[in-house]
Amino acid sequence: MKTVMFASVAVLSAFASQCRASVRPDDFLQSGRMTLGVNYWASHAATEMWRKWDAKAVEEDLRVLSDNGIKLLRVFPNWADLQPIHACFLSGDNFDKVYETRMFDGEEPLPDTPCGRAGVDERMVEHFEEFCDIAERFGIRLIVPLLTGQMTFRNYIPPALANRNPFSDPYALMWEGRYLECMVSRLKAKKAIAAWESGNEARILGRGENAFQSEAWLRYVHQAIRLADPSRPVIGVNSTMAADVPRESAWPCEMNAALSDYTATHPYGFWGAVYNDDFNGVRSLTFAAAETLAVEQIGGKPAFVEEHGSRRQEQTRQKGVADYMRAMLWNLWAVDAKAMLWWCAYDQTGMTIAPYNWRQPCVELGLFRRDRSAYPAVESMRKFAAMQGNLPFAALPKAKSDAVVVSTDGDVMHSSYILARQAGIMPAFASPERKLPDCDCYFLPDAQGRAHLTIERWEELKAKVREGATLYISWNDTFLDSMEDVAGVEVAFREKRPGADVCDFGTFKVEVPYSVKRRFNALTAETLAKNKSGEGVFFRNRYGSGTVYLSVHNFEKSLYAGSGGYEGDAWKIWATVRPVSRIVETGDKNVFVSEHHFADGRVGAILVNNSRTPFDGAVSVREGWSVAGSTTDDAALARWCDGNRLTLSGNAGILLVLEGK
Repeated sequence: MKTVMFASVAVLSAFASQCRASVRPDDFLQSGRMTLGVNYWASHAATEMWRKWDAKAVEEDLRVLSDNGIKLLRVFPNWADLQPIHACFLSGDNFDKVYETRMFDGEEPLPDTPCGRAGVDERMVEHFEEFCDIAERFGIRLIVPLLTGQMTFRNYIPPALANRNPFSDPYALMWEGRYLECMVSRLKAKKAIAAWESGNEARILGRGENAFQSEAWLRYVHQAIRLADPSRPVIGVNSTMAADVPRESAWPCEMNAALSDYTATHPYGFWGAVYNDDFNGVRSLTFAAAETLAVEQIGGKPAFVEEHGSRRQEQTRQKGVADYMRAMLWNLWAVDAKAMLWWCAYDQTGMTIAPYNWRQPCVELGLFRRDRSAYPAVESMRKFAAMQGNLPFAALPKAKSDAVVVSTDGDVMHSSYILARQAGIMPAFASPERKLPDCDCYFLPDAQGRAHLTIERWEELKAKVREGATLYISWNDTFLDSMEDVAGVEVAFREKRPGADVCDFGTFKVEVPYSVKRRFNALTAETLAKNKSGEGVFFRNRYGSGTVYLSVHNFEKSLYAGSGGYEGDAWKIWATVRPVSRIVETGDKNVFVSEHHFADGRVGAILVNNSRTPFDGAVSVREGWSVAGSTTDDAALARWCDGNRLTLSGNAGILLVLEGK
């Protein structure tokens, strides 16, 4: 079905600027502090909680969550339960025409009330209102994804809208609009509600045809929400690390951010290569941070982790999840992720309702068992929440970026983040289709073809290098123009033949797998590394007042596809391109250090051990600086003592406060 444009989009568009103007980002989530929460379905009934409403069970659920420091919930009005409409069709030649819409399985006429005219079940709304009141008593704030159709591999679409595309079908869009207006108007008086959202993972409510359709739908939904309640922020659909070039994606990251007050990530590692390495190692522990940082910087709106979880039986024991939780939270705080909500609050074991008895879902994803007893990860979350509530300052400043990574490939971006942080670099991410942020160093990892760069961006990038910036390129059949001048090399040989090179840099060696064998001739470039055959594999060239480094191998991508690639010295290649000196240095590539500069001259340094192996040793503190204090979530796991000695258990973190002498 073709994308349908309808008058209500244009009408609502007139209110967009006015509605958004009253929302301030820090009214919801504060920059520099991490709010911790969970996604919530009732422990006794999961997705059937509204039709099987039990206020006492829900109250006990929320009491347990509150007692453990959880003050933010994402709670889901089941769309099929809240708007139980049925379509009544004519017969004969008009068999496909809806003649009337009624409610419930008994096909009752729509009541002549605000809820009835929207096809909304008044009883279900009353249950949701009672839920809001319970949450308010516990000081818990709520994110409400309104059109919650998709949930755990199942679509909960109202019967009247079954088999209609919710993004483009006029009948579906009409009822979506009525539902949104009714729900938001009715619920906006509830103080516990902190933010609205279109739905849960709305990208997959139906089949998205293209970015034009997605933008039209998201504008319609968000502006319908804002028209009914301009006082609260609206969260965009979940975004991914990839830049999502508009011409190639149905849900471009930048479009989503432009229409939203916040963007959200759902960084589940089990869908890709994230868990190729140890679950409690650097690849897994940094995925949520890397994706959230990229989404915020590419989209330009505050980002947070809206859903995150683990199929623990697949990856590690219960203690391993607790250790993972601790380091993952420290890594998120270092990149100013505003919040992290775990999926989910309670296990959904022992339920025969669909979809929990289907083969797809994992039912043990909770922080708590169905009987509300806690898993060990709860303690990690509780301690981190307590630390955030008692920080000796209002907020941690954002870390300054040392280099800009330009890419559209999520795997390459995560790989780049790992290598950069191991090298001491705090990276920023940028879209290859937008004006590049000012920086003195740019990375083009896995520069396939034209690296998605437009002519304008490539000319802009070359100009920045001519003016003194550094540029790094890792080759992948790259055909950016003027490469002989820019990089000072030419391709002498190419053959699609897999193999591996040991790249010798003199002071270190890196083994790099490849799928295409290439040889390059140096023209004006200097050869910095060779393979065993004496062929150049890493070059440096002067271009104007700047410097260009070129790697023959796109190792950022090849390392990510395998396992164990981040245990060696590949990070030293990035450190060669962008050497960084920190005020505090440990000498351990997996103890990440980020610096956060306060206005009064002090510096906060977050140190996170992204390894199971404990760190215990002397730390280098730059001359003229001293450690004035430290803060951690667990003093038994992280300690600073004797002026320069640091102890960090595996997957532990600490904040040092530094002062200049």
